[in-house]
Amino acid sequence: MLANRAFTLLESLIALSLAALVMVTIQFLIPHLNQVTQPDDRTTFQTALHQLEIQKYSVKDNNNHVINLMSADSKKMTLMLRNNKLQLSAKGSGQIILMENVDDLLITASGSLFKLTIKIHHRTIHGILYLQKVATS
Repeated sequence: MLANRAFTLLESLIALSLAALVMVTIQFLIPHLNQVTQPDDRTTFQTALHQLEIQKYSVKDNNNHVINLMSADSKKMTLMLRNNKLQLSAKGSGQIILMENVDDLLITASGSLFKLTIKIHHRTIHGILYLQKVATS
């Protein structure tokens, strides 16, 4: 005897119900996944400072709001806040946006150690940047 290989109406309804349940669950989970995968501002700031350290920049000079840097290939770079963006820029070479929506940047130097404080979304975040000073001859 040949067996009937088709789905019954009841089996089809159960399969559709399970598929609908999975889709509804996914619909509610996606917004929560976006929140989990977005790094917070503190992590973004620390990552940006770490990138500056491993790129082996050295400091030419600084004030309370700007650090003038020299790259490993002797390009003059500037770390500053412009248009609410913490950026690393060079004349004629463009800019690298490190963070957006930054309200204020304050730099305090002590030798080769720089304490950077940013204000973002009404919060204050502190970070430490260690860069060698440019050797003067």
